[in-house]
Amino acid sequence: MIISTNLIFRGFAAFSLWPFIFVRPEYRNDKALIEHELVHYREQAWIMPVWVLFYLVSRKFRLAAEVRAYTREIELGGITREQAAHALLGYRLGINFNQALRALIPV
Repeated sequence: MIISTNLIFRGFAAFSLWPFIFVRPEYRNDKALIEHELVHYREQAWIMPVWVLFYLVSRKFRLAAEVRAYTREIELGGITREQAAHALLGYRLGINFNQALRALIPV
């Protein structure tokens, strides 16, 4: 279920907490952003409590989850690889811009 709300962490347009996707009203129709959140939604659905725990405590897990989601957003043309790399820096993952760019290169 997608919920349009302004009650979202500063610096973010949306976030998923299964079974919901929360999106700022101005991004409600951003298909690439919704697809980004659907990646997280699907991952959370089968192991929600464990997924959230790992996401909150493990930088490596969070980086992998965000790379998967941003890769999908890039595939849909919602953002560029460089924009996604800048966005990754906002997650405090202990990486720099060049490391973020390399993480977003398709394998």
